[in-house]
Amino acid sequence: MSGVASRLRGPVPWRGTRLLALLAVALALGAPLRTMYHLIDVVGDPTLFLAVAAGALVAAAVLARVLHPVLALAVGALLFGAGLVWYITNLSTDPAFSALLRDTAALLTGRRLLQIANVRLWVISFAPAPVFLTTYFALRRWYVTAALAAGTALGFFVLTTDATVVTTLLGVVGAFAAIGFGTLDTVGSAASTTRDIPGESSRQREASEGIDSGRRAVLEQLAAIIVVPAILSRLPAVAGTSLSFADEGGTTMEGSLIEADEALTVQGDISLTPTVRYTVESDDARYWRVAAYDRYTGDGWVRTGNANPYDGNRLQGPPGDSRTLRQSFEAESDIATVPSAWRPVRYSGDAAVELTSHGGFQPVTGLATGDSYQVTSEVVVATPRQLREAGTDYPDRVSERYLSLPDSTPDRVGETTATLTANAENPYETALVVEQWLQNNREYSLDVDRPDRNVADRFLHAMNRGYCVYFATTMVVMLRTQGIPARFVVGYTPGERVGENRWVVRGLNSHAWVEAYFPGHGWIQFDPTPSGPREAAEQARVEEARAEPNAFVDTSETGANSSFTETETPTPPPLTETNGTDTNQTETPATTNGTTPTPFSRDRPSGPTGGANTGLQLPDLPSREEAALGLVAVLGTAAGLRRTGVTQRLSREVWLRYQRREDPETDVERAFQRVMYVLSKEHRPRESGETVRAYLDAVDADESVRRVAALRERLRYGGDVTEAAADEAVDIANTVVSDR
Repeated sequence: MSGVASRLRGPVPWRGTRLLALLAVALALGAPLRTMYHLIDVVGDPTLFLAVAAGALVAAAVLARVLHPVLALAVGALLFGAGLVWYITNLSTDPAFSALLRDTAALLTGRRLLQIANVRLWVISFAPAPVFLTTYFALRRWYVTAALAAGTALGFFVLTTDATVVTTLLGVVGAFAAIGFGTLDTVGSAASTTRDIPGESSRQREASEGIDSGRRAVLEQLAAIIVVPAILSRLPAVAGTSLSFADEGGTTMEGSLIEADEALTVQGDISLTPTVRYTVESDDARYWRVAAYDRYTGDGWVRTGNANPYDGNRLQGPPGDSRTLRQSFEAESDIATVPSAWRPVRYSGDAAVELTSHGGFQPVTGLATGDSYQVTSEVVVATPRQLREAGTDYPDRVSERYLSLPDSTPDRVGETTATLTANAENPYETALVVEQWLQNNREYSLDVDRPDRNVADRFLHAMNRGYCVYFATTMVVMLRTQGIPARFVVGYTPGERVGENRWVVRGLNSHAWVEAYFPGHGWIQFDPTPSGPREAAEQARVEEARAEPNAFVDTSETGANSSFTETETPTPPPLTETNGTDTNQTETPATTNGTTPTPFSRDRPSGPTGGANTGLQLPDLPSREEAALGLVAVLGTAAGLRRTGVTQRLSREVWLRYQRREDPETDVERAFQRVMYVLSKEHRPRESGETVRAYLDAVDADESVRRVAALRERLRYGGDVTEAAADEAVDIANTVVSDR
């Protein structure tokens, strides 16, 4: 008993806090490391990155005991400088230093790292310094400095928007938890030192009070830091936001595609925007292209490269045969794009434009209502025979940019595609098979549960429906697994035809499709999204919007004012036009066994082995980040409940109201303690040195309580209590507790 009392009175350090502090530092460092791993995974093999990070960690662990902190800072600076030199010397651009300056300036203005062509090189050169410094200072028990090093690295990725919300929250929780547990670790060490000084009882008490106060403050901070972000991460406003036009509630197709700028994330449920955007005059109906994306991230797309000023000169057209198409656009509402038919070679208009790295135009500031512009395009003219014979001699610049996939892309995507296209003899036939299979085996729907993992893999193997983004994303990934350069393209379908050469384009005409590269001809358009269901959904939204007040869904040429009678479909061919020859070769090559493989039916999607799917769609398991954050939230909630005393009160209530029977001696002692607890709450606690009889007299206890005390006294001095006496004591205690 005296040992217990001394432990309660003395300032004993909280054992295990150093381990908890180190685990918290690992969590803080894990956030930027996870972000860097994801960046590497998107563009290539992460093996070298893992080796570099592991080397920096081992070096920090070895040097932590022998290296002075000032020298450690110097080593960190040296690692950063060496990484910078390595990055510059390995850049393929010329001059390399200018490329570094452009990349740095872009990152400082909020550009994503994934938009840098040399992101893998950049991450590998950046990683060693923060890993070394964080690990070194954590092992030296400089937890604040370690958290600062990890937090600085994470903060950079937050500014570039490469770190996800969940990853950021985990890093913040880890950094503050490291500071909190590190404080407890330091407090424990100080307490241990104080306790070892003989004859310092008053100092011990003062230290104990200060340490206990410090522990309580740290626990409160940890509970708030861990619980609050965990709760906030589940709120829709924090867990993720969607881009949409201001006149629409929720996420719209146009907002998620056209407003995506240089990074596009695949959304779930989506709506259509009926607002009129453009009036177009053109000899032909085309897909009005806005932008292309080359880097697939697993859950979306990123456009790499920098836009350059457009000087007004005519640009180079496609490498093969083409014909000239002139278009005139007038903005019917404020808009930030200048769509055109592919491939644009000249622009003139009210808004200044830049030339993107993918060969399209984008406005510098945007278009106001009434602004107009004209575009001259060179439309590819190629026959199916020419495309079949195009071969696979792709330029290096095309292969390097438009064949890459995240290293985490499941192998089954390529295996399934290879099975579906086994009878295709060339890239053109492969593209036709993939396009037709997606059109025939997946339904069009705007009501979609967004998958948590690789979008293309999930749409190919586990989803039955989606909209254009899912179809186009999946086709691009499938083609890339077969070595065919392809890219994701967004823009508008032709719109509503209101004249022989005139169209009205609404926001709901926003669309995503695919471009595949064919040597000698350039980029050829494919559209794997079923056109019938898409057009029906668009028309239904137009009719619905016409009944809404203040909906700018019609112009003086549409709706009740329309006088044009359409004689042919306004939707252009999904691939490319011919030059008048070889038109009998447009058939689609047969898939395996001459038909669409039955294992991959729309109703029962399956894996590449053809195993049947029962149709039961199980929910996705949480990601590693979500699971980690959930665990942290549970631990934080438990700490918070413990700090507020909830767990102690619950435990006390269980102890008070339920007595598990053991032997008579234990039962009587437990019954006595329960009765005395009730008396202490109803009257006052028993004072030190006060006998039981004196205490019972002072609080005027009734006879039943005195009976329990007598049985306990007999136990202590007589040494023997019967089973019946134990039953009596427990019954009295139960009555006293229930009557309180």
